[in-house]
Amino acid sequence: MQHKLTNGGLTTKMTSSMSKKVVTGKVLGNLESEIMEIIWSQRGDASVKCVAEILSKKRQIAYTTVMTVMARLANKGVLVRHMSGASYLYKPKVTKDQFIAKAAHSIFSSAVSSLGDEVLAHFIKEIQRINPKKRQELLKILSEDKTDL
Repeated sequence: MQHKLTNGGLTTKMTSSMSKKVVTGKVLGNLESEIMEIIWSQRGDASVKCVAEILSKKRQIAYTTVMTVMARLANKGVLVRHMSGASYLYKPKVTKDQFIAKAAHSIFSSAVSSLGDEVLAHFIKEIQRINPKKRQELLKILSEDKTDL
């Protein structure tokens, strides 16, 4: 299984030598990912204007586009927003690490639902290739993590 962060979005690919199926899950679109990277890097709340100004240094983008995407991210539960004067301020609902963990869980669950035993067999095979010391560290993390994904 390969995990890759591209433009802030988590992409996971799982392949099977038996059927050559590929499952790719992309949690956020490119612009959503860029916006989340900016917001995660901010200390405190971020306005649409602030995010739009940072994005405009990389590409030409309309303020209204940024506003729409940020509102959609809030509707998806990725951002939290509150009124400040006449405009909204946004902050992430979870940290980047928490988001990646939930996204990986969602992608893996989806792959298991659609491909079943093939994905589980491949996953177990990959775990067996991990250095035993690293495997113990991962098992320790699992036993400590009591949060419900």
